[in-house]
Formats: sequence, structure tokens, C-alpha cells
Amino acid sequence: MSYVLNCLILNMDFTRPSNLYRYSERIWLERSLKLGEFRVRAASDYKKFESDSARHDDELVRIDKSPGSSVIITNERTGERIVPVGDVTYRTEIGTNYLTVCFSQRWNETLFDVFPDTDACLVIHNVDEFIERFHFAASSVLPESQWIGLDAPVEYGRESCLGGVFSKPNQFRNQHEWRFAWLPVRSLTNIEPVIVKLGNIESIAEIVDKPL
Repeated sequence: MSYVLNCLILNMDFTRPSNLYRYSERIWLERSLKLGEFRVRAASDYKKFESDSARHDDELVRIDKSPGSSVIITNERTGERIVPVGDVTYRTEIGTNYLTVCFSQRWNETLFDVFPDTDACLVIHNVDEFIERFHFAASSVLPESQWIGLDAPVEYGRESCLGGVFSKPNQFRNQHEWRFAWLPVRSLTNIEPVIVKLGNIESIAEIVDKPL
């Protein structure tokens, strides 16, 4: 895959974290722990969370800015350098809706308050086994002939070599996200949520309640 090759060329670090954390309501995390059940939702859904600043984001469009002084723009026809006035804005469109589910790479007690209604955290201790089981389980409902499954860290304030799917604005930096994403082979606009079931994961994970 060309995007993976580009990342290897750029020496992007894909080392998996020692733990993964999912901050949510215990009622749902109990199902994740005992059934290995995770709801994978369309990226477009996050734009609807207008009252939830931690999750509200346009996951299909990425907009970034750089100071004009750090950007070199050249007129290809004349070779003349153009000096930007003010910041330079970049807009990247993903080009398709896709499915995603997100975890954090960090234990951060402030995230219990950042995500509304969060009263617990699912802590994944054996990350390698979890990721392998997740992709295997997902392949039964998202066949590889129709979907491309990836997992990687999110880049903040700059574009990931994996593209806009793994890039987010700086305002979300404190989430330290590790993202699973499934991109359709053919562009789609509307995608229904999918439930992925790994089976019981109590041997590799636990639930920790929100600190008092």
C-alpha cells in the first residue's frame, strides 16, 4: 500500500503503546470486556456531536495553518517567489466516509471529564494480542476485499503520512489517540455503524473506575 510505504520512507514510528485506554461509560465497557464488543461508527457521525467538544470534529475534512514566513510559494511559470500575507491555510478532503473506533495511548485522569458521561476506563494490557484479534474479528463483518483496515497513532497539527484519516487539529492533542480505521475500497457517503465482537478479553484487559 502506497501510504504505508510513504510512512516507512519518512520513518514514522508505528511502535504500539504498552497499553491502550478507552474512556467511556461502564455499562458499555462491561460489554467490551466480557463480550469483546465494540461499536465502530462512521467518521461523518462525529460532526453531529455539536455539544461534545471532545468528539465534535469534521473527520472528512482537515484544515491546517502555517505561518506565511515558514512557507515558500513559487510561480511555476516564472520561477518568481510569492510571499504570503498572513497564515497559509491547507484543506485536505478524505474523499470518502469510513469507519473508525478510537482509543488513547495514555492514562490521563482529565479525560474522564473531557468525555461527557465517562465514569470508567477500559485498560488494554496486551496490546499486540488485542489489535490482532480486533482486525481478525472485523474482517468477518468488513471483508478485506471491500475494506482496508489500519491502526496507527494520530498526528496532531500536521498531516500524517497515512493522510487525513490519521491527522487531527492541535486542540485534540491531549487525547493521544490510537485509531482503528476501515476505508472502503470504493468511495462511500453513507455507512451504518458496525458491531465488532472479539470475544471475552478479561485475560488481557480490565476496567478502572473514574477516580474520586
